[in-house]
Amino acid sequence: TALVFVFGLFRMPAGASRRQPKWVRFVTGVVVSSLVAGLATAPIAAAHFNQVPHYGLIANVLSVPLMGAIIIPAAVLAAVLAPFGLAIVGLALMEWPILWILNVARTVADWPGALSFVISPPQIVLPILAIGALWIVLWQGRGRSLGVPLAMVAGLIWVTTERPDALVSQSGGLIGVMTETGRALSKPKGDGFSADSWLENDGDPALQSEASKRATFEVDGRLRRFRLGNADILHATGKVASARAVELCAEADLVVVNVAVGAIERCNVYDQRRLDDEGALALFESQGALRIQTVRDVTGVRLWSQ
Repeated sequence: TALVFVFGLFRMPAGASRRQPKWVRFVTGVVVSSLVAGLATAPIAAAHFNQVPHYGLIANVLSVPLMGAIIIPAAVLAAVLAPFGLAIVGLALMEWPILWILNVARTVADWPGALSFVISPPQIVLPILAIGALWIVLWQGRGRSLGVPLAMVAGLIWVTTERPDALVSQSGGLIGVMTETGRALSKPKGDGFSADSWLENDGDPALQSEASKRATFEVDGRLRRFRLGNADILHATGKVASARAVELCAEADLVVVNVAVGAIERCNVYDQRRLDDEGALALFESQGALRIQTVRDVTGVRLWSQ
C-alpha cells in the first residue's frame, strides 16, 4: 500500500518518463521502493524483533535487483525442470546471487552502528499506528492530515512504555531485576529462553552471561535477596536454599522458589506448583508498594489450563 501511494505521488506524464535513461529509472525505482518498503515495515519489525537496522537501504539496493532478475526466475526454472531431474540447472544459476546476498547481509550487519535496539511496545501501538498510516495513505482531501496525530499517539505510547521492575520465570529458576544499567539476571546460564526474551523486549543487546554480572542481589549461596521500593523479596533455587527461604519468609514480602514447598499461611510464597498454575510473574513497584501480575492475570483461564 505504501509503495502504491508513494509511486502515485511521483507519477509523471508518459513523455517525461521516457526522456529519462532506462538505467536512471531503474536505479531510482530500486532506491525508492527499498526506502519506502523499509520505512513502512520498520515499525512492525521493530515491535516484533526489537531492532532497527540503519543500513537496510544500502543492503536492499545491492540485493534486490539480483533477487528479481536472477534468483526468482531461476527458482521457477528449477521447479519446471524438477520433474525431469534437471532442477540443478536452475539451482546452479541461483547459487552465486544467493551467496552475494548473504555476504552483503553479513558485511552490512558487521558495520559499526548497524543496529539500534528498542523496547517492546504495548499491543495497542501497532493497530493505532496502522490506522493512522492507512488514513494518511487512503483518505482523499484535507482529512488526510488526521492520520498524523494518530501515528503520533502510537509513537508517544511506545516511547513512554515502561518494562516491569522485575520478572520471574515460570520455572522459578530465574529472576531479572531492572537496574540503571539494564536488567540484572540472577544466573548466567539456564532458563535461556526467558532470559533472551526479557532482554530482547527490554531493547537490551546484552547476553545472559553479561546481564548476570549487573550487581543488584544480596547473594548467600543459592539464596538471593533484593528490594523493590519498600518490598523485600527472597529468591532461592534448590531444595536446601528453598527450605531456608521458607524459614526466613516472615522477613520478606515475597518469596520465590523453584521447588514445591506448598502454601505457607504466614507468607506469600510462589513455589513450583503455584508458578505452574499461574505462570511467570511481572513485578511492579508503585509508590513503594509491590504489585504482582501473573500470566494468568493477562491471558485469563484457557480451556486447556483449567
